[in-house]
Amino acid sequence: MKLAFVLFHYFPYGGLERDMLAIARACADRGHQVSIYTQSWEGEKPDGIPVIELPVRGWTNHGRAKAFVKKFQQQLQQQSVDLVIGFNKMPGLDIYYAADVCFAQKAYEERNWLYRLGSRCRTYLALEKAVFDRMEKTILLMISRAQIALFQQYYQTPSERFKLLPPGIRRNRTMPDDYPQRRCDLRQAYGLKEDNLLLLMVGSDFQRKGVARAIRALALLPKSQASLTQLWVAGQGNPDPYIKLANELGVGEQVKMLGARDDVSELFWSADIFLHPAYSENTGTVLLEAMVAGLPVIATDVCGYAHYIVEEDMGKVLNETDVVLRLADAIEQVASADAQQWRERGGVFSRREEIFSMIDRVVEIIEQVDSAETESAILASHSN
Repeated sequence: MKLAFVLFHYFPYGGLERDMLAIARACADRGHQVSIYTQSWEGEKPDGIPVIELPVRGWTNHGRAKAFVKKFQQQLQQQSVDLVIGFNKMPGLDIYYAADVCFAQKAYEERNWLYRLGSRCRTYLALEKAVFDRMEKTILLMISRAQIALFQQYYQTPSERFKLLPPGIRRNRTMPDDYPQRRCDLRQAYGLKEDNLLLLMVGSDFQRKGVARAIRALALLPKSQASLTQLWVAGQGNPDPYIKLANELGVGEQVKMLGARDDVSELFWSADIFLHPAYSENTGTVLLEAMVAGLPVIATDVCGYAHYIVEEDMGKVLNETDVVLRLADAIEQVASADAQQWRERGGVFSRREEIFSMIDRVVEIIEQVDSAETESAILASHSN
């Protein structure tokens, strides 16, 4: 099969981008011809998979999105492909990987009527409608069960078009066989003392992930504990507002904004608690990655995968009421528990094979869609 993968931008530290590339590589390994189309590509390009950059101009993100969609469709007319697999909402997709939440729900329930008159809102609603409208045929790969009901509420999307995916976390996040020694060596290399409590956050979009909440919670810890506690944040974004906030709250020496990192597994194995006090999170794959690395997780209940924390008894899930105060209390409670219990539970969780199976399931669906379309085309030609 000839497959066109399309997304607006690629940078190497985003969860959506990571999933896209993993799916593309898995399809290529199965013998399919894969090409990736994007406005821009940061970082190393994959071997054996052509990346076609289609740069566009525009004053706004939504203006550039519209221009890219038009340019991509023109490019596609010059080439023959069997399926178009999209990772952003746009018209003309055979399959859409739904990493984003329902924009209509936000526009109509969290914004006022004036916002909905703006060109940004109207553009993104139109792009979403082109994928989820009940008259469309796009197959929808969903990573959050809760989002299915929202899309159906606003677009009356037929249930048979939704394909709910299992999680797809990296196996290299699991604790290595020599975990105790590896952890000791890593903490020494990172300059951590034996009695330091390391709180870790991983992810870009610092505002949405709740980095300010974590810093405020750190400042609320008892001084005896706070002096031994560090908060490290790994991810791509502007660190300046958070460094400023930490300094204002008197915890500037304890907060490190690490930037984008390639040693995330090592950071997991070195940390004591993983924090994810997000304002919104479709799923939160990083929560599961922390769990299989033996870390207790403290997250908000807006995260789609927060239920795994409860089911596996691997930390605390907070509701949206007084998050900062609850987060500080949860840090104290989790820190006082025996760390070995988290590692044992994380090891049990890591043996659940389905949490690693998302990529294989997506490839299976792509091949099923192509087979169904081929069969339909043959039947149509015979009827003529």
